[in-house]
Order: sequence, then C-alpha cells, then structure tokens
Amino acid sequence: MALTAPATETFARAPSDAAAAPRRRVLRGGAFGLVAAAVCLAPVLGVLVAALTAGDARWDDGMARLVRDSALGLAGLLLVGGGGATLIGVATAWLVTVCEFPGRRQFEWALVAPLVLPAYVMAYAYGGLSGPFGLIPFEITGFWGAAFVYAFAFFPYVYLAARAGFASQSVCALEAARALGATPWETFATVAAPLARPAIAAGAALALMEIAADYGAAAYFGAETMTTGVFHAWFARGDKALALQLAAALLLAAFVFLALERHARSLGGVAGGSARWRPLPRYALPPGAGLAATAVCAVVLVLGALLPFGYLAWLASLRPASDWAALAAPLTRSVLLAAGGAIVTLALAFAIARLARASKTIGRYAALAAGAGYAAPGAVAALGALAVFAALRDAGLIGGLTGAVAIAALIWTYAARFASAGIGPVDAGLARITPSIHGAARTLGASAETRLWRIEAPLAAPSLAAAALILFVEILRELPATLILRPFDFDTLAIRAHVYASDDRLAQAAAPALLIALASVGPVIALSRRIAAGRPGAAAEARSDGA
Repeated sequence: MALTAPATETFARAPSDAAAAPRRRVLRGGAFGLVAAAVCLAPVLGVLVAALTAGDARWDDGMARLVRDSALGLAGLLLVGGGGATLIGVATAWLVTVCEFPGRRQFEWALVAPLVLPAYVMAYAYGGLSGPFGLIPFEITGFWGAAFVYAFAFFPYVYLAARAGFASQSVCALEAARALGATPWETFATVAAPLARPAIAAGAALALMEIAADYGAAAYFGAETMTTGVFHAWFARGDKALALQLAAALLLAAFVFLALERHARSLGGVAGGSARWRPLPRYALPPGAGLAATAVCAVVLVLGALLPFGYLAWLASLRPASDWAALAAPLTRSVLLAAGGAIVTLALAFAIARLARASKTIGRYAALAAGAGYAAPGAVAALGALAVFAALRDAGLIGGLTGAVAIAALIWTYAARFASAGIGPVDAGLARITPSIHGAARTLGASAETRLWRIEAPLAAPSLAAAALILFVEILRELPATLILRPFDFDTLAIRAHVYASDDRLAQAAAPALLIALASVGPVIALSRRIAAGRPGAAAEARSDGA
C-alpha cells in the first residue's frame, strides 16, 4: 500500500506534466523572440511617447504652412506617384504573365531591374539628365519630378505582387472567359483583375509605404512631404516638438498602409477548378499589338533602370582616380555598418521566426511588433531611437550620443526597421525542419541549444544567407536614419552621394550612387529568379516555352 499511493500520484501528474512541457519549451525558446519584438517596437513607442510629452510646438504662420504643405505634398505624391506605380506594375505584370509577344520572357525578369536603384539615386540621375543642358529637354524637378521618380522606382513592388496574383489564379476562369469570346482587355477587367485584387492591393500598399518613407528624392527635388517636414522642423527651425508630432503623424499613416497590406494578404484567393497544374492560357497578340506591348515594356525598363543607371555609370567613368580613392573610407564604413546591422537584424528575425513556429498566437504578436518597426520610416525610427537614448541619458545610464553609442543607436534603428523583411526568408528556411526531425533529436537527448546549432541553423543556412544579403543591401541604401544618427564626420556611401547631390555636384555623386546600385544587382537577380519559379509547374512551363 505504501508503494501504491506514490505510483498512483505519479501517473495522475503525468498528463499535466506532459502538457506543460511544450509550454515550458515555448517560454524558454520564446524569450529571445519576445526580446527581439520589444527591440523592434521600442523606436515606435519612443516616437509616440516623445510626441505626447514634447510640449506645444511654436505655432506661427510659417509652421502652419509647413504642416499644410507637408501633408498636402505627401497626399499628392501618394496619389500621383503611387497611382502611377500601381498602373505601371499591373499593366506590365498582365502583359508578361498572360500575353505572348516578342521579348516577353526577357521582360519577365528584367522588369524588376528598377529595384537596383534607390529612389534618391534615380532622382540624382534624372536631375542631371533633364534641363537645358541635359538629354531630356525639360526639367524634372519639384512635385512632378518626385512623382515621376516614385512611379518608376516603386512599380516593381506592384509588378511582383500582381504577377504572382495573375500567375496563381484559376486557369479554368481564364479559359472560360476565352471560350465565351472575351478579348484580353475584357478578360483582364472582368476576371483577372478582380481575382488578383488582394495581391495588387498588397503591392500598392508597399509602394505607398516606400513613398511615405522616402526622404532623399523628395529633398533633392524640393518636394514637400511629411518626411522632409520632420527634417525642416527639427534642423531648420529647431522645433523638436513639431518634428516629433509630424513624425508621429507620419508613423500613423504608415500603420494604415501596413494594415492595408496585411489585410490584402489575408484575403483568400479563388481556387481553380482542377487540382492538376496546367500552364496559363496566353493570348498570342497580333503583330501590331505585340510590338506595342514590347514597346511599352521596353520604355518602362529604359526609364526605370537602363537610362538612369547608364547615365550614372557614364558620369562615374569620367571622374579621376582621386574621386574613387576618396570613397575608400565611406565604402569601408558602409560595408562594416551594413554587415554589423545585417547580423543583428538577422538575429532578431531568426528569434521572432522561431517564436512564431513555436507558438502561433505569441508569434503573431511578435511579428506585428516587427511589422510596426518596418512601417516606421527611417527618419521616424531614428527620432524614436533618439528619444529612447535621451531617456537613458537623463537617467544617467549613458553619456552623449557620440562615437560607439551613436553607432549602436544606428545599428539598433536598422535592426528595428528591417527585421520584418528578414522574417519571411528565415521562416521559409525553418519550414524545412519538420516536427519529426525535432522529435528524433529530442529522442536522442539533444538539448534545445544543440538542436539550434546542429540542426536548425545548418538546414536553414541557405535561407539565412539570402536574408542576410537582402538585409545588407537594405541597410546599405538607408539614408534618413543614417543622416540623423551618424557620428560627426562619419560618412557612408549614401551620405556622400546625398551631400554631393545636394550641393549640385552630381558628377561627384555618381560614383557613390553607382556603388550603392551595384550592390543591389545580385539580390535583385536572385529575387527575380525565385519569383519566376514560384508558380507550381513553372519548370515545365519554361521547358515548353523553350520548345
């Protein structure tokens, strides 16, 4: 009897202990993910708290005009630039996905080339190309110049999303429309576009987020936006309260675009009528229409990538060796800063992705926190970091924001902004690790740390490398956060290009701008190939096209 009671008690506790074990593992493994989410969310909270506690702005007629012009300028650029990007992206995606015309297969991957050029680099190129002494006889500047650059710089976001939406929709629906005698335009307007609306909306929301976040192109062309308003209020007028309030308003607008993008992605698609993969029915355009489609795609490619890139390359080739030698220090700083930022950002993305796979509920909130950091424009995230570091300084925990402290603040801002961009590739890599692999490792007595370093990291290594490359390029291109937080006399390639272009020394700005663009070529090519192979049966379709 003495042995029976403990045995009974042990078996009575066993189910609860077994049920509690996964929860304990989630808590242990998710601690890093929760810390990573807090790191991403801190600059956002810093901006909102600082805006509420900064006091009243020094309101006068000049401030009123600044706020009015910033809000109206951003709204106009979102409408014109974002509308142009959406129109170009959807039109080109439809042509290369569903129509057959000369050069279609080449344009399918080449139309993502504008992603190589940051918007501010494209603005510098068109600033030199236009005007009385440029290749383009009229001047590209001001509001319309910024809208033009935004349309061609950000249409690939819509193009990629719309192309994926068109390629994955119901073949049966398209075939039914063709059988009923619908023209390509009628099929697009009544069948394909409605089915792809969630993907198009997601791509358009991303383009709008990029326009709202951009500073370099708007500042170069003299266009008023909320981001340029933040810089003007803080640095030109010295009104910290107004700058923080404008930053908070810009952050709320970015949250709206993020919510639209997430909502669009959550909308379900329409299933096809057959479970068997079949190639998309393409319209063989008549000779005249086919040449017109080729011309449209060629013009978009030339204006969005080839012309500005070629112009910058030509300008850079004319510079003496001393100009290139002067870029050694900015290049070294840029590479080291981008590498350090990519490592920290990848660690945050990895922690959040692991948490999301361990607990969908907690992981969803952690991913939302990372998304909030990504939605914050660079200038806003930098102001949030400044607010947090000011609180730490007032508490006597740190000194001034100089030297190593400023570098730490800059890397933290990068990590908070771009962790969300790394979560997707990391999660795709972790998806290769099935529950049976984890179960076998636990059966063999492997600890959580052993499973992390001996199983998860090696299996997810290709995706981690791809994510690290993407993050490296994103950080290398970042301008407003670097402009605000960098230590004194700490120039990067982006800063050097911006300073030269702001002083109308475009010939000197060409070399650093070109180096930034060249760093983006590899990731863009990899992204294009990945998208091209994204539709089931894409390999078979490529073989049939080749035949």
